[in-house]
Amino acid sequence: MKQTIITILLALVAVAGQGQVKCHVEGTLETDAWGDEIIICEAGTDLRVVDEPRFHVKAKNGHFAYDIETDFPRLYVVFFLKQQETGNWFQGKFLAENCNVNVTMYEDKPVRIVSNGEEGRKHAVKDSIEDVRFWNPVDEIDSQMEDPDRRAEFYKADFISTIAKARTMNVDSLPRAYVDSVRQVVDRYMRNEREQYTTLGLQLKQRRDSITAGLVPFRFAYDAEHPMLWTLYDVLDAIQALKHADNYVNFDKSQFEPYLTLYHDKLINYYPGHPIHDQIATAETAYRLQPGKPYIDYTVRNIDGQLVPISTLTKGKVALIDLWASWCGPCRSHSIAMIPVYEKYKDKGFTVVAIARERNRQAMENAAKKDGYPWQSLLELNDENGVWRKNGAGNAGGAMYLIDRDGTILSTSTDAEELEPLIKAAIERE
Repeated sequence: MKQTIITILLALVAVAGQGQVKCHVEGTLETDAWGDEIIICEAGTDLRVVDEPRFHVKAKNGHFAYDIETDFPRLYVVFFLKQQETGNWFQGKFLAENCNVNVTMYEDKPVRIVSNGEEGRKHAVKDSIEDVRFWNPVDEIDSQMEDPDRRAEFYKADFISTIAKARTMNVDSLPRAYVDSVRQVVDRYMRNEREQYTTLGLQLKQRRDSITAGLVPFRFAYDAEHPMLWTLYDVLDAIQALKHADNYVNFDKSQFEPYLTLYHDKLINYYPGHPIHDQIATAETAYRLQPGKPYIDYTVRNIDGQLVPISTLTKGKVALIDLWASWCGPCRSHSIAMIPVYEKYKDKGFTVVAIARERNRQAMENAAKKDGYPWQSLLELNDENGVWRKNGAGNAGGAMYLIDRDGTILSTSTDAEELEPLIKAAIERE
């Protein structure tokens, strides 16, 4: 009886708390280089897909104010709209709780956040220790290496010219083959430090790496010793990092995997009822989507606009789930490469279930027509069904999952040359 009463009281507290969080944000712009339009939205929002007028805040005479009302304390981000559009941007984060938040925004350095909320103060202590141990010495190295007058001391001339070319090229007006060739060269440089840096630059880079190598272990140790709501968001970030580990060079999974143990051992009942727990559960399921494991089922809109389980579209077939977007160049290149494979096997039990992540239908239809996809594409409009989140694709343009007739994942590759022999073998197993 006592336990039942406690459970009811906790549920009542959770219900009573909904809609009661009120956070007031005051901001100052220390620069006008990026205009006066600020974005404030919940962390994880992708403006390419979900954009609402309430996210846009106009500063006046270098100042802005913004009020947030939400059901639970949630993680929010703040940044310059124009800066974000360049791909080179600083994003400030804060927990919207019952508090006041002061934001200071600069031209070329991180956003400064000061919160008088309980969770904000807890996180500020952690940040201050990080600054002293890690970011201050790292910033000192970065200031040397990014000094325009000294770049030639640290970076090789070919690397400097290639990066400059990549940053200034207009991808919409240039041939796709040329754009892809430049991207391939940049990718080769990014994967080979000795092609990027001079001897002096490599020494500084290695010194920087030795400092930052201790950052994740420090954060984990601190989170384990001082759990707070923000720690749950750290768990979510760790799972998402593990999901995309293959995209990084020399990624050390052992630094992030302990967060899963920490969550299940110590944090799963921390802040009960908060939606972050559902997000973590979804991310963890997506992390397990690997070859040999069963693919998940979720709801999508079919071509008639009806909500249906994805399993009804793949049942009995070898299927490629192609998550793509009109605004994602690499995704479209991968999809185009699959066209001849599809034509070869479509009458033998193979199908492509394409889903486009868009803000409007016309963008999808225009891209599909231009690229000549012989299959129909479903539409994930404004992230309404959380398809990307459920697949662990985050805010990436897309991903691919090749699944067998029984729903087992055969591959997560996006390379048509790698996928074709797997498709052929799966069909022949009938």
